[in-house]
Amino acid sequence: MAEDQIVVWARARGLELTPENGPGVARYLRRSRVFPICGAVAAVLLATLVELVLHGELVILGFHSDGSGAPYAGPFELYIGYLLGALCAEISMVRARDPGRRAASLVPRELEDYLPRRLLLAQRALGVAVVLGVIVMGLVPYPTPASEPDWPALATGGAFFAAFAAGLEMIERWVVRRPQPFTEPSLVAADDAIRAQSVHALAGAGLALLLVALSGVFAVLTASDVGVLTWTMWLPALVAFVLSIRACRDISQQPWHVRRRVARRAGAAPA
Repeated sequence: MAEDQIVVWARARGLELTPENGPGVARYLRRSRVFPICGAVAAVLLATLVELVLHGELVILGFHSDGSGAPYAGPFELYIGYLLGALCAEISMVRARDPGRRAASLVPRELEDYLPRRLLLAQRALGVAVVLGVIVMGLVPYPTPASEPDWPALATGGAFFAAFAAGLEMIERWVVRRPQPFTEPSLVAADDAIRAQSVHALAGAGLALLLVALSGVFAVLTASDVGVLTWTMWLPALVAFVLSIRACRDISQQPWHVRRRVARRAGAAPA
């Protein structure tokens, strides 16, 4: 990553780069760009390989060689891989302890200090919306019995997305509360900015996956035997799909200033 890009990233987050924190910031930013893309590509390749081994068919992004397939499978694979890559970028950050100063802050780090509350509420609301949408999919009538969704599959899908929404927030809180084994103000400030970036990347990919799931729910409802749903669900399906792309692309790049009460933790009393 170019040095001027690192400076722009730091300035947008109110971070002053120093000889102590600059190398760590540069290292993380390189990984945060490469790992999510590699994760998305790896997820697609893995899904293709599994289909090839288990069924002997070449399936890429959900589509078979004859053009048939599941159009929503591809985005799911990409977003899951992107999320795992973003998580790996954070996990790979080794926060070395300052051997000269063994001190820890008594001020807890909270997720709301690193992620806008509106995004946190959006995660929860979308998780609930997808689960409710899955239930509606099972309740509405369909033109033929063959087109009716399978209730066990719906129950599994609803449970998955409920667990995903809850697990996403748990992972974000875990990232925020990972040990911060140093008290040098410049290192603390850089580490807080990195944590905020990691949490935003996870939130962006998670919201993208929930939005594409909601888009799929709307798309299925267009095939129901309820006329008003047949004609009205296409637009929200398209909107949710477009928003999923924007969420994955834009949220991770949103600059965020960590709340001051967390940033002051460098001067807290030794533990």
